[in-house]
Amino acid sequence: MPKLIPSRKFLEDIEAFKSQKDIIKRVAKALAFFETNPHHPGLNLERIVNDPSAWSIRVDRRYRISFDRDRFLESGAPDWSGSIILLRVLSHDDLYKRPR
Repeated sequence: MPKLIPSRKFLEDIEAFKSQKDIIKRVAKALAFFETNPHHPGLNLERIVNDPSAWSIRVDRRYRISFDRDRFLESGAPDWSGSIILLRVLSHDDLYKRPR
């Protein structure tokens, strides 16, 4: 099971949602699925095209979480057993413009 490490910007994004409890609950649910199974189909795991090492998962129809892997296998594929650095929680379009 990967260890989730929030970045400073991730924590700032969460703080901005503190008055919107429903979004906080959806983020927590997505992270729980992600922690137990990073390939869960409901997360809609995707690479972020304009950032070669960033990935994203779905929170809901509007929001996504970006993250980066801390380790990669010799083949260059991500090592899903290592830590995951949570980068941002933003709307879909904003996240793909600036994932970090």
